[in-house]
Amino acid sequence: MSIELKIKSKHLALEAKVIKFEEEKLKKQIRWHSKRLSPNHKLEWKLQSLTQHRKFDVRNENRATFLARAFIKGKAYKSVEHSRKVENEYTFKTQIIPRVLGMVNKYHSRETTKDDILTWINA
Repeated sequence: MSIELKIKSKHLALEAKVIKFEEEKLKKQIRWHSKRLSPNHKLEWKLQSLTQHRKFDVRNENRATFLARAFIKGKAYKSVEHSRKVENEYTFKTQIIPRVLGMVNKYHSRETTKDDILTWINA
């Protein structure tokens, strides 16, 4: 098991919490501006950007890290994730699987191929 991936997983969880905290601060600032001044579109854009980063980038990276840790530990994929939504299959194949492969190659075994990951997922 890779201690680096364990640390990465914890940092990603903390990153999501920090982003959520900053989103709440921005929401308060937006409400304050809308009551007293004209709406501040820069703040709204920042809020949207932070939310997108948390929901897509951080969440996908955390999921890939979680799957890479499970692969390295030798856990069965079905015991880690029970089902995937059909509408998210493209994201899974184009973003999650390459990141899992990259992390497994970096932190565990450089000989791991994409076919090994796909075999593990489909087993």
